[in-house]
Amino acid sequence: MRTEPKKVILFDVYQTLIDIDINDENKKRNQTNAWENLAKSLEQYGVRISPAELRELNEKKQESFYVGKDKKIQHHNFCKLLGQLLKEDLSVELPQEEICSLIYEYHKIARGYARLYPGVAETLALLKEKYTLSIASYTQGCFTKSELIELGIDKYFSYFVYTSDIGFHKASSKFYERCLEITGEKAENCAMVGDNYDVDILIPQKLGLKTVWIKNPLTAHQHTHLFEQEPKDMINLEEFDKLPEVIEKIFN
Repeated sequence: MRTEPKKVILFDVYQTLIDIDINDENKKRNQTNAWENLAKSLEQYGVRISPAELRELNEKKQESFYVGKDKKIQHHNFCKLLGQLLKEDLSVELPQEEICSLIYEYHKIARGYARLYPGVAETLALLKEKYTLSIASYTQGCFTKSELIELGIDKYFSYFVYTSDIGFHKASSKFYERCLEITGEKAENCAMVGDNYDVDILIPQKLGLKTVWIKNPLTAHQHTHLFEQEPKDMINLEEFDKLPEVIEKIFN
């Protein structure tokens, strides 16, 4: 007897599952502090460099990476670029795990706070009983992996797909094509859940994935020009615990 394929739910991370500080002024200040901390951390390897110099070297590595590439479509890998920077510009060669650890410490300062939205952990636990869950996030995997562990929700996911690892932004259909390859399911058996209506909803819909828009009051205003009336498969962020019934509905 043939078993029914287990449906897959793909989740955006930031401002869908995890709340981080997106205030522009705070972000600018936090990033400055994060570069200062990263420069200081390199002293243990005999590197003496100012935060401004380190930041400039990183920007040059990024510029070099994007030569001949579309920044709106392709995405760099911070871990790999920092490894290259350390080796080629500062004559320090470190294992990837150590570089990721440095970047995570950088990120914890740069992000400001990080906390789960109410009901997220409980809802993921419930969904995991019936579906296969996967992360599908625009981020640097080297720090988001650790962040999911820190917040105690990594255990609910079977797959982790990050733009930095794939090399493509979520604005590219190639990102979602890769999600389907990694999870091994057809588009009609997958649903994408996220707060960015443009890349979490419209792009995957073009490939045949089902979608649920999370209406986050902090980000929703950025997307209202993309539709005349609110989509039917939508939940307000404060009602995240209603997600299982919405998922049940769209798959039946």
